[in-house]
Amino acid sequence: MTGSRTAGLRSAATASGARVTRELTVETSFDDGVTWRPAPVRDGAVTVLHPAADGYVALRAKAVDAGGGTVEQTVIRAYRIVAGA
Repeated sequence: MTGSRTAGLRSAATASGARVTRELTVETSFDDGVTWRPAPVRDGAVTVLHPAADGYVALRAKAVDAGGGTVEQTVIRAYRIVAGA
């Protein structure tokens, strides 16, 4: 892995009664979701370590709120990696 990208993922209670996120996990894939590896999450920001080659990043995030409710979102080819860029 040679490069990285950090993105903030924020969650907060809203007027609609949504609960604050208690746990957030993120996984990455560089083969269109065939295999997944965990990405570190710290203070609501995830850092994705990129391979040296061109390609695409898939992201899968799971959040758990204070009441135990969960949501999971997967995005295949979330963004493109251009080596040397």
